[in-house]
Amino acid sequence: MKSNHITYVLFLMILMFGFTINSPITKKNQEIEITPLDSRKEYTAGEEIVLKFKTNTSESLDLSIESSYGSTFLVPDRQGDHIAFIIPEYLARKRGLVEYNLIRNQRKIYSGKFQINSSNNVKEPLESYLGPPSIIAGGIDYAMLSIIATDQYDNPVKDSTMTVVKHQFLDKEIENELYSRDFIVWKNIYSYEKSGRILVSANINEIASKEFTLDVFPSQAEDFELFANKKHEYADGNQIVEFFTSTIRDEFGNIISDGRVVEFSILKDNQEQLRTSGTTIDGVARGFMIHPDQKAIWDAKAFIPEMAESNSIELEFKPAVTDYNVTFKEQNRTIEVGAIVSFMNQIIPDGAFITLHIYQDDRLIEKLTEYSSKGFVNFHLSEDFFPKGIYTMEIIGMGVYKKYDRIELE
Repeated sequence: MKSNHITYVLFLMILMFGFTINSPITKKNQEIEITPLDSRKEYTAGEEIVLKFKTNTSESLDLSIESSYGSTFLVPDRQGDHIAFIIPEYLARKRGLVEYNLIRNQRKIYSGKFQINSSNNVKEPLESYLGPPSIIAGGIDYAMLSIIATDQYDNPVKDSTMTVVKHQFLDKEIENELYSRDFIVWKNIYSYEKSGRILVSANINEIASKEFTLDVFPSQAEDFELFANKKHEYADGNQIVEFFTSTIRDEFGNIISDGRVVEFSILKDNQEQLRTSGTTIDGVARGFMIHPDQKAIWDAKAFIPEMAESNSIELEFKPAVTDYNVTFKEQNRTIEVGAIVSFMNQIIPDGAFITLHIYQDDRLIEKLTEYSSKGFVNFHLSEDFFPKGIYTMEIIGMGVYKKYDRIELE
């Protein structure tokens, strides 16, 4: 029994060995040889790029391209015993590293890479920026000029490309040679002590940027002097006082910019605060204020908020009107003030205001104000508002005060 089992096993082994020898279903893979026909590793943007390979197979091979644009697959053009892949124009114009792989049956069988460099044709004008457009005099503030030079395909030029940066101010012309790094060239343009305008430009070979203008404005204003001009010394409430400053400059002697606001502050009799303002033209600011309508002393001062101030000056105004007549008419219901004459013994200009205070039983019940016309002011007390009775009247205006007790209204 045991011998029969051994015989059966030997028979199976002989049968399987014979079948393996005679069967044609397995075949050894053929070894594929790939030989690049161009050893170049660098190209210039815009140049035609064709990758050629010699191969010993007629099977279909694909080329995968990986670049900054992403991945692309190319189909070969067979030319005799070699194949060629034409890199698309949009890829051949883009600077950067390109890696490729030959693909057979979804497997990589050959890999390589090459570099595309920027073209030597720099695009005109140079792409450049300057900011901010204005700076302050003194040599501390500055603007930055940035140049990002590109070729005609918008690729940044290669590092270490020389750029000449020039700037001109007054009688100075300065030139600097700079070299690009990480695609960019930059230069800080500092202000000078004088105000004015700086012209800035850049060149690469014969290619120029546009010309920039950089305004240098005066620095902060220094303290200044205040002056006043008035037509006369009297408080007529009519003429104009002109306040004006000396020429305001910065610490470097530059006249400050036009349009700077200057505040004029006037303290009247150490009590009431008056204000006016003006803007600078050629460094001088002017402000205007109407004369007071009664004698007063003004302490005036000018300042540029949080920056500079002037000295203080004092202006004294004498009374323009020392007295006037007050006449009660029509059962005391019409009160005529005037004629009001000035220090020149002539009728004051229209518009002087006179105030009437009316009291009854020591209580202020009404305050009326009228403006002069041809030297007179008239108040009319209607029965509807002021019934019959005894009143106290006060007339105030142009620095004159008059009081009338026990005025009976009929």
